[in-house]
Amino acid sequence: MNEKLLEKIGLTKGEIRVYLTLLKIGETTTGKIIEEAEISSGKIYEILDKLIRKGLAGYIVKDKTKYFTASSPNRILDFVRKKERELKEKEDDLKNELPLLLKLREGTKGSHETMLFRGLGGIRTAIFETLESVGSKDEVLAMGLVSSKGEKYNVLWEGWHSLRVKRRIACRAIFSDKDNDYYGAFGKMKQTKVRVLEGVTPSAIDIIGDRVLIFTYGEEPSCLVINNPEVAKSFRVFFETMWKVAK
Repeated sequence: MNEKLLEKIGLTKGEIRVYLTLLKIGETTTGKIIEEAEISSGKIYEILDKLIRKGLAGYIVKDKTKYFTASSPNRILDFVRKKERELKEKEDDLKNELPLLLKLREGTKGSHETMLFRGLGGIRTAIFETLESVGSKDEVLAMGLVSSKGEKYNVLWEGWHSLRVKRRIACRAIFSDKDNDYYGAFGKMKQTKVRVLEGVTPSAIDIIGDRVLIFTYGEEPSCLVINNPEVAKSFRVFFETMWKVAK
């Protein structure tokens, strides 16, 4: 049995061991479960109670002794479907709260003119949040693009640009190299123009609307976001200068 899969759907390691033990030995008392599943006696009732609440176990009483049994594995699908319904309800609730949360954030925009995002997750947040702030009349300007930043970042950016294309947002990009698959795939995208200028910049830089995003992909990858129309204008002028000499 793929225990990792059961972990991913929300069962703890203890719950998995007890459930699989019940499936294996059938109706039994806690003593046998403790022995087979190697669970401490102080935890067994807590785990069994959680499995019962999740619909994955049950019990009967014989001569004042509880005998536990596993529910059919088909109940695992029921458990997953229930979690999906609960997540959908939470998603709907969150959508109702988003306007208020966004309004609260708008009131503090001045204090968040510059923000630093770290790691792959941080970069993902920065770029998708920025994409949400622009429309089809805007243009993405990117320079210093390279493939050596790592495949996981290339995949992230390909997904981002696919969404950009769907939203019909144009992009001009200046690569620092072109002998790679990433450059080839990028050049085939719609709403996209590509040129090459080797060694244009030590960091990748994007100008999107009033924001400038400066990326580093070293040991500690990061994205510095500057939300300032004057700064964005200056970088846009710099980009146009580079675009004219790029090939």
